[in-house]
Amino acid sequence: MTSSSPVVAIGSKNKAKIRGVKRAFSLIGAREFVEVPVKGFKEQPIGVFETFIGATKRAVEALNALKGKEGFGVGVEAGIVVFRGIPLSGQIAVITDGTRYSMGFSSFFPLPKRFYGEVLRGRELGDIMENATGIEGIAEGIGAIGYFSQGLMTRTELSFQAVLSAILPWINPQTEYELPAYSELVEMLKRVIESL
Repeated sequence: MTSSSPVVAIGSKNKAKIRGVKRAFSLIGAREFVEVPVKGFKEQPIGVFETFIGATKRAVEALNALKGKEGFGVGVEAGIVVFRGIPLSGQIAVITDGTRYSMGFSSFFPLPKRFYGEVLRGRELGDIMENATGIEGIAEGIGAIGYFSQGLMTRTELSFQAVLSAILPWINPQTEYELPAYSELVEMLKRVIESL
């Protein structure tokens, strides 16, 4: 990081995600944050690629909101993957400084199959969790992980994990990460948009 604290543009208005991003970036001295209302590609991404693309869209649009000012664009997207028949929910973060980009994952936790079945029928996990638990605004609070872990872990913690993992190349710049160019990220996003 530079001596002056860069602006961190967060591609979300979700309070849990914002808390996680701020916590991670505060560890490396960031003090100025901007919240940019950006939607992912899908209300409920399924699979690593859809989740990554949602985080990418958020990061790119957040960086664009800085209008050339030095800083970071950060996208955090929650998604569901299935591994060996087990549905797992977690988050992917994409961070870019406009020159290069990195990504990180949170821990993923098992999702009951009946919840996953409802997701496959087109419902968003946050809505499913609200109906099942009676906790209003659960997606901006403890999240599904908060309910299933009985408060031992929250959605903010997952966002923090993903963002901290993604920001490692800027925390430890002397390590040669050989990150891909930001232009590659933008090109990929453009191709995905054109294919829709």
